[in-house]
Amino acid sequence: MTIAATHKHSHGVFAPSMIGIGLSLATLPLHLLIDHRYSVELAAVMVAVIGAIYVGFAIQAGSVRQIAVESIVATLFMAAGLAGLWLSPWVVPVAYVLHGVWDWLHHGLGHDGAMVAPRGWYPPFCAAYDGIFALGLTVIWLI
Repeated sequence: MTIAATHKHSHGVFAPSMIGIGLSLATLPLHLLIDHRYSVELAAVMVAVIGAIYVGFAIQAGSVRQIAVESIVATLFMAAGLAGLWLSPWVVPVAYVLHGVWDWLHHGLGHDGAMVAPRGWYPPFCAAYDGIFALGLTVIWLI
């Protein structure tokens, strides 16, 4: 088994969460500098990409079941990105919040066999990034 498949999340969440918040705050200003349309496009593409991260963890873990579950969810995040482009840009911040929830589910439930258990620092890092990014993006798009 790989480390990703056996990790028991014995670390803290504070440091990874703070790093996620810091990186989110560092990347949000870009959306102030570009046209709203480009901001929506960039955020929509990124939510589709981050939705696929766990597929990589699942491939590393080697479980067909985990690869299938993570691929289905990644497809949903890709659909959310497209919906943000084609239907309403407000789908995108909602998708970031939902990805943050997906991160926390991996942190607490990742070892039940259906979902991959990534390196323990990743779910709190990504959940914090996603939540702050969704909030910041909403504020930026409203101003």
